[in-house]
Amino acid sequence: MREIVINCRCASGGRAEGEAIISTDMIAFGGTPVLKTGVVEEPNHCLKGKSIADKILIYPTGKGSTNDPYSCYFLKRYGNAPRAIINQVANPTTVVAAILSEIPMVYGCDCDPLVEITTGDWVEVNADEGVIKVHKKHSTNNNER
Repeated sequence: MREIVINCRCASGGRAEGEAIISTDMIAFGGTPVLKTGVVEEPNHCLKGKSIADKILIYPTGKGSTNDPYSCYFLKRYGNAPRAIINQVANPTTVVAAILSEIPMVYGCDCDPLVEITTGDWVEVNADEGVIKVHKKHSTNNNER
């Protein structure tokens, strides 16, 4: 199994590991996933019908809503929040959501996580040290998004 190490910046401290789920679409916690299930129900979203619960959630950036921090907090409270968040660009409301919900969050990676990480890869996020370790599911570059 091949391992990739990615350096990044910390938005919300902590450590988590789990299976990656990739979204090429932006996410707003106040409307994209359903709070009591963690399943994305937003029409036309690339993750529609999939759960973000207990996953390492990787997406470009948040859509931004002042409701995001509270929605994310309730996702966590219902047991349906992601284990960690990896963004290309940190949206302020997503950062507050991660901090309030005690979810490790990183951004500003030294490579594009949407290219290097594939749904199903095992990912370790150490936000405190600004390091992501990716254990590739497949040795080929066939991303199933």
